[in-house]
Amino acid sequence: MKHLTWIPFALGAVAAVTIWLPEQQSAIYSRVVLIAVALGVAASAFMTMRRFAPGDRLFVTWLLMGVGYLMATVRYSLRLTQLLHPSFSWPRAMTDGMLIVQNVLIAVSLFLFVRAWRKTGLATPGSRGAQLGGTLAGIAVAIVVGGYPLLHGFQTANADLVLLVSTLGDMVGIALIVPLMMSALALRGGLLMHTWVYLAASESVWLLYDIWYAIRTSTSMPPHTGRGIEEAIRIVAIGFALVATVAQRRVVKP
Repeated sequence: MKHLTWIPFALGAVAAVTIWLPEQQSAIYSRVVLIAVALGVAASAFMTMRRFAPGDRLFVTWLLMGVGYLMATVRYSLRLTQLLHPSFSWPRAMTDGMLIVQNVLIAVSLFLFVRAWRKTGLATPGSRGAQLGGTLAGIAVAIVVGGYPLLHGFQTANADLVLLVSTLGDMVGIALIVPLMMSALALRGGLLMHTWVYLAASESVWLLYDIWYAIRTSTSMPPHTGRGIEEAIRIVAIGFALVATVAQRRVVKP
């Protein structure tokens, strides 16, 4: 399971190649990489879903995760068509609506993951106060880390709906997943633990992406370099979601 950890960073390195490409080629290359990796997560999530019966708790969670990343794949593909045909543009309301649906689906999926884990009885060590403390810690981490990009999104809501929606979704994910990860680590959850740790890593990197997205234009580095770093961070986040789906399949027999 630990060998899966290098995959997101390898994918991030592939995305970072965009820094050295000409402007137009760079934009097209980064979208192609995004489409490929997001589609890979969707396909892998659906494969993992099939390891469970429709009545199993994790069947719906992986289904929603797959649909969420499939929605992201479609949205990235629409953006690619605009890059290839500059005279054509998709309605902003449609692409923004897809972004909102994507974030809602993934947030609901993570919530169902938490419920599924807690129903096993493995996620409730310690007193009720300790459990409440873990939940509050998750919320605190989400607020502290996501506070700046969220504030930035509110201040420029008309121009930065992407940042606003993305940050809110990622903050929900962090608030849900941090107490779950703490329980998994405390219990030394074995192979199953890796699924939740990778999901937590994905949400953490997404918040890092939101922070970078908010401060990128205020840095002194060239815009082309800043966008390349942005794409690399985004691919690493998606890559951790990918290895989470693989980790789950490795502990569930066909």
